[in-house]
Amino acid sequence: MYLKQIEITGFKSFADKTRLQFEPGMIAIVGPNGCGKSNVSDAIRWVLGEQRPTALRCAKMPDVVFNGTDNRKPLGMAEVSITFADCEGVLDTEFNEVTITRRVFRSGEGQYFINKNLCRLKDVHRLFMGTGIGTTSYSVMAQGQIDAILSSKPEDRRAVFEEAAGITKFKADRKEALRKIDQTEANLLRLADVIREVKRQIGTLQRQAGKAQKYRELRDELRGLDIFLTRRRLAALDIRIRELDTSIHALGEQLVAHQEFVAEAEAESSHIHALIHETEARIAELTEQAAQADNRFIRAQEVIKVNEQRIAEYRAWAERDNREISETRTQIEQLKMQIESLEQKRLLTRQAADVERGKLEEAQARFDAHKVRIDQTRQQLQQDRQRSVECERRSAQIQQALAEMEARQREVLMKRDRLSAEHRQVEEALAVADQNRMEVKSRLDRFQADSERVGERLETLEEERSSVAAEMKSVQEEAARMQSEASAKRAQIELLTDKRESSDEFAAGTQQMLDPENPLGLAPQAVLGALADQLNAPSDLRLALEAALRAWLDAVVVRDAASARQALAALFAQGQHAAARIVAAEGGSGGRRTPPPGLVCLLDQVQVAEAFAPAAERLLGSVFLAERLEDVPEVIPEGCSVVTRGGVIVHGDGCAELWMPDSQVSSPLARRLLVADTGEQLAALEERLGTHRRRLEQLNARVGELGVLVNQTRQERDENRRKAAQAEGEYQTVSRDTDRARVRLSAVATELGSISALTAGDDERCDALSGELQALTVLRGELLERTAELSTTLQELESVYGELSHALTECRIQVSSLMQQLEHATAQRESVQTRIDELERTIQGRNRGVMSYDESIERLTVEIKTLEANLEPMRIAAEALHMKIEETRRERAARQRELEKTDATLTERRRALDRARDEKSKAEVDITESRMRRQNQIDHIYNEYGLSADELVAHADPVWENGEQPPVPQIEARVAQLTADIQALGPVNLVAIEEYKELEERYTFLKAQEQDLLKSKEQILELIAMINKKSGEMFQTTFEQANANFETMFTKLFNGGQAKLVLLENVDDPLECGIDIIARPPGKRPQSVTLLSGGERTMTAVSLLFAIFMIKPAPFCMLDELDAALDDSNIGRFVQALKDFLTQSQFLIITHNQHTIAGSDIVYGVTQQEKGISKIVSMRLKEIGVKELSMGAPVSAPTVEEERIRPKRKKKAETDEGTGAAAPQGSEL
Repeated sequence: MYLKQIEITGFKSFADKTRLQFEPGMIAIVGPNGCGKSNVSDAIRWVLGEQRPTALRCAKMPDVVFNGTDNRKPLGMAEVSITFADCEGVLDTEFNEVTITRRVFRSGEGQYFINKNLCRLKDVHRLFMGTGIGTTSYSVMAQGQIDAILSSKPEDRRAVFEEAAGITKFKADRKEALRKIDQTEANLLRLADVIREVKRQIGTLQRQAGKAQKYRELRDELRGLDIFLTRRRLAALDIRIRELDTSIHALGEQLVAHQEFVAEAEAESSHIHALIHETEARIAELTEQAAQADNRFIRAQEVIKVNEQRIAEYRAWAERDNREISETRTQIEQLKMQIESLEQKRLLTRQAADVERGKLEEAQARFDAHKVRIDQTRQQLQQDRQRSVECERRSAQIQQALAEMEARQREVLMKRDRLSAEHRQVEEALAVADQNRMEVKSRLDRFQADSERVGERLETLEEERSSVAAEMKSVQEEAARMQSEASAKRAQIELLTDKRESSDEFAAGTQQMLDPENPLGLAPQAVLGALADQLNAPSDLRLALEAALRAWLDAVVVRDAASARQALAALFAQGQHAAARIVAAEGGSGGRRTPPPGLVCLLDQVQVAEAFAPAAERLLGSVFLAERLEDVPEVIPEGCSVVTRGGVIVHGDGCAELWMPDSQVSSPLARRLLVADTGEQLAALEERLGTHRRRLEQLNARVGELGVLVNQTRQERDENRRKAAQAEGEYQTVSRDTDRARVRLSAVATELGSISALTAGDDERCDALSGELQALTVLRGELLERTAELSTTLQELESVYGELSHALTECRIQVSSLMQQLEHATAQRESVQTRIDELERTIQGRNRGVMSYDESIERLTVEIKTLEANLEPMRIAAEALHMKIEETRRERAARQRELEKTDATLTERRRALDRARDEKSKAEVDITESRMRRQNQIDHIYNEYGLSADELVAHADPVWENGEQPPVPQIEARVAQLTADIQALGPVNLVAIEEYKELEERYTFLKAQEQDLLKSKEQILELIAMINKKSGEMFQTTFEQANANFETMFTKLFNGGQAKLVLLENVDDPLECGIDIIARPPGKRPQSVTLLSGGERTMTAVSLLFAIFMIKPAPFCMLDELDAALDDSNIGRFVQALKDFLTQSQFLIITHNQHTIAGSDIVYGVTQQEKGISKIVSMRLKEIGVKELSMGAPVSAPTVEEERIRPKRKKKAETDEGTGAAAPQGSEL
């Protein structure tokens, strides 16, 4: 794959659309300072996704958009596209060519495209991951990045090696996986909150669902009774509607008769109205005719006056036009004389211009011939000078090559001595490394065994903690259930207590007797309280006690019989008939009866207040208790009763009753007994709840102890693992050092053996270069002599050239002056002729005006005479019309008197019609109200129960108890009771049952989702571990290869020295460890690479770049003035190193150095012909050769073989002073 094309539009100084075509090989981009060369490098970096404005030398990203010049307006958008060819294998795509486009607008908005398809920045980064192409990779290298690579932190250097190792995608996947882990944990937290909330809602809806079920039962019964009553009401309304319909029909017939009488009177009135209207129309018509006659008479008089005035105006205008015609003819005669004078002047000027034009042609011919001679001389002079410069450049190259040969010979000797010493040092270091590896291996085995032992202990503690946590969870759930049950009991007690304290627990009379304010005026201490407050019994005796007391359940206990009579009298006086039951506490005792065998007295099983004991004996002394109905004896003593625990009561006279209250708390006694029973249950629950809470405290304490032990054990295990990992890292490091020492030992031995071959053939190459240098010196001397002669000749020609140019200019000025005079005279003649034509047209217009005025005067005179003859007939006709109008008005007054009589008769008949209409309207209102009541009943049923009118009629009657329909008042009372019961329920959530089921399903679903997330988290963690392992292995392999290549390339570019890469340890994350660079040029031992010179730092960075290229070459590499700090001795090695990699990669070099330019295949020049606007020109050096590039003698650039010459000694050659190579400028290209 290679970079095929760059297309730039509106980016920085490239205002116009600019396209650069590339091919595999080495491309140089040259040009003067400030022309915009580096903007090409910035454009490549920008389109690859660079997000730092400072890296592009700007403050913010929109600054890359062309901002305009003095002659150009700013643009609103910048766009750069780069095209890669042969992409199938490298980019793993089906396209042979891939185009990446980036676009940014001045507003700051940006877009990315891949093959013209909109994409994300992430897609661009992912496309080039692992290829060596990117904003921070080694494919784009600027001069300032040398310091960035060598001076940056060790951790920051790692990105270049990761790109070469191909783990960039793995790290991106790892980062994405870690982000997903964070998202999963956040989702788990949110999901846990939702699950807790759903669980809480389930408990709430469970109670609401029971309430909703009871509501539905009451609602169904109410529905049946309400529909039955509505059907009865509809039947009554139908009868009423039929009666009203008959009455409306009779009233309608009466209404028709009255309407006929009214119609006759209205017809007569309409006839009279029509006659009056006709009379008024005649009056209006005559009035209009009279007005028109008057207007015609007046208008004729006015027209006569106006015409006389216009005749006077026309005569005045005719006299004025005749005066103007005479004056204009005089001006025309004067202008014709001026034209004759101008025509004579034009003829003389044209003759003089023809003479001067001939002189100009002769001077021009002499000037052109002399200019040809000057151009020929100047061209020959320039060619000779260029050949002389090429001779100087080639001489400098040969001298440099001879110097390098001698230096290399000295370096070879020094290198042999250094390698021998290094061989001995490496052997000693290898022995020490083997001993260290054995010691580290022993320590590693010990740490691994300790880690496994502590891990087993940790698993035991975690299992115990899980068991205790499970028990604690079970106890918490049981405690929560008991807490909820206790809350329900408290709520039930509170509800019953509120009912007891409310005003509707007893009947109205009973409430007045129990009222502390004593509204009945009873004696003090007369009322002891409600009977329900005087008794207490176990819950299993509630039904039996209620059945025995029955009607006395809401009775009031008073002190004695006198108090009872006083209370009854007070109630009777207030109209509270049968509103209360009263029991006197004092009075005769009925005595207890002896119970039959197997039975007990009910009074013995009940707790009774001391003051109420006599009354209790009267009420319950003769009531016996049986466990079941089967235990009731066949013979019961007279006056006694037997009651079972289930509420069945059997009397001594053979009668039996079954007590079944409407609800569990239907009576005051039942409510008090239920409060007491619920209070006992609540106390038991709270005691059990306290036991569970104490157990929870014990379990919580144990969980805390186990948590501390687990954390301590885990820390111990992690510490052992860390030590083991550290030992393993040390072992791997020592092993790598040992292997590296062996490899280095072999390399040193091989290099010692190959040193003798480096100096072969140096003498022959040195002699050949010296001979060539002497030939170049002779040629340059000849060129200098010929250049001096041509310069003298050129000066003489240029002097004559100036005199000819001055004479030619004078002739041109004279011809131009005469031609201007001729054009001026012609323009004056045309202007005068135009004025004559305008004046003649003016005379014609004035003549036409005089004729028009005479015609108008004659026409107006005839019109005046005609109008004066018609004035008298007009006056007579107007007076006749006014007399006829008066006669018609008297006729209209007679008919209006006849109309008044007819209207009186019509008014009386309309009153009779209104009375009939009112009676019918009243009947229609009644029937409408009946129908509305009927429709309201139907709407009520439809809105409440969703039944239509037909379904309502067809609806079956309710199933009555005993098969007989109760009286309608009783049904209405039951409906009112059901409505009250429904209202007493309060707000009811009708969808609670369905919501309860939905919440249960949602709870199950959420628990499943929680398990899925936990499983997903485990899978992501496994993926991260796999990525870490594979990335570490790939990076370690690449690092070792890069280290070996770096040492080789450094030695090659520096002709010796030492260099290596050191991998720093990172305990927190081995995949983020830093990389240190050690570089020691021959004869130097700097402590840091920052102490190297500029050229040494550049060559070190180049060595590192090529070391990585040997592992994974990037498809292309952009070098922005990377060779700026290199001298002539290093630039040759730099260029040769680039050529060695041309088969693997494509190089784009921004440079000023002539050696780099000479070694390039294609040269692009950047220039600014227009200030602030960069332009591109190009040439192929392979096709045109260095001859055309230098525009001088055919001196060839140094070949690859010549650059590799390493001479044993340097032969001196004499050269002229001031020789040197001139770097080509972008403007010359």
